[in-house]
Amino acid sequence: MLRFIKFLLIVLVLLIGLGVALFIASVEDEPLVVATSATQVDDADSVKELIEQIKQSVRDRTLDQQIPLTENQLNSLVGFLQRAKAQFHGQANITPLASSLSASYQLPPNPIGRYVNFSALILPGQGLQLDEVRLGSIVLPGKQTLATLVWLVDWWTNSTIASQFVQQIDSIRMFQGSMVIAMRPLDAFLRNLKDLKRDTGEESDLSLATAYYLRFLAELDVGQRPTAQSLAHFIQPLFAEALSRSNQGTAAEENEAAIMALATFAGHHRFASFIGDIQPKPKRVAVPRNMPTLMHRTDLNQHFIFSAAIKVLSEQGLTAAIGEFKELMDRGAGGSGYSFVDLAADHAGVKFALVATDEKTAFALQGLLSENASESSFFPDTTGLPENLNKSEFTKEFKQVDSPEYKRLLNEIDQRISLLPMSRLSPAK
Repeated sequence: MLRFIKFLLIVLVLLIGLGVALFIASVEDEPLVVATSATQVDDADSVKELIEQIKQSVRDRTLDQQIPLTENQLNSLVGFLQRAKAQFHGQANITPLASSLSASYQLPPNPIGRYVNFSALILPGQGLQLDEVRLGSIVLPGKQTLATLVWLVDWWTNSTIASQFVQQIDSIRMFQGSMVIAMRPLDAFLRNLKDLKRDTGEESDLSLATAYYLRFLAELDVGQRPTAQSLAHFIQPLFAEALSRSNQGTAAEENEAAIMALATFAGHHRFASFIGDIQPKPKRVAVPRNMPTLMHRTDLNQHFIFSAAIKVLSEQGLTAAIGEFKELMDRGAGGSGYSFVDLAADHAGVKFALVATDEKTAFALQGLLSENASESSFFPDTTGLPENLNKSEFTKEFKQVDSPEYKRLLNEIDQRISLLPMSRLSPAK
């Protein structure tokens, strides 16, 4: 027994040593990529075509698919990631001979190096072919690296979903600045993906609490009125109920569940997919008779509550980047145009979630909202904010994101939000 324990300790030390050695070898002093996200996301409107193509592929899931993908679309998506995480920089290049994906991640100050650099070379031909993968100074064979990644995902999900995805790719054709991915029928893969569930054991506290609040919302009389009601008329009784179930130490958790229930009920029922089986009645979605509004607009309600829910589920940077990227896509033909009013709703939703889930302010927010059914307690004045800007109008007035003019208007939006009663709550002592 003692010999076996010694063997395990030796293996553990070797694995740790190998991990440290790989990390040191992957860290470098200079970044591989220095791309600017503001330039990359300038073509965000082109991503709408890709989204529509993917939607069409899902609708035609029993047929073979041809999905075109351009270099601009890929770099716009990479730019979106950089907007969400400033330490990340990425770049995609597509040529007839090969396509490369490169990335750099800036590390906190340390004595080893400043950047982890990564690159992968994809070849045209049958299936998905990786030529080589580089991690800093380490060069890895593409085929073995892909096989290892597929195995890890399959193992982590206790399924064969990664293997199935790779098998869906029939071939990849490459041109200068674009590629076409030929996919086998997606029907079986999508059904398996839908059925994929990790074994999470018993229901989580968040799932149980969210189910409670969703049932509470479904039973409110305001949701059955024949005309659309302000989101504030749902938030007031919801957070009054959260207050009754909370003390100083549990308010943040109750607020998280209340926000996710509100997003499922008054935003989109698919938010339930992130929580679990929370619908009050089997095979029936709980929704109000009419979608709530903010400033008499249903779209602002969705921007606000979507951003709040995504903040609960993710990092703040990702939430802000999603809202901004959606507005950049809307500048193209057929879009509603770039709207700083929509962006204000996104930022307000993020702030709402931050205050609601901060242990220092969560309880105080419940008290504020339970006594006030006014939008002005949590939603900013949007008077004078530009809306419906097409790409040329946006470029003429703001040049690009991160320009001084653009940042000045974002700062004004955040200043308006900072003056809201929810933003001025004093931390609990």
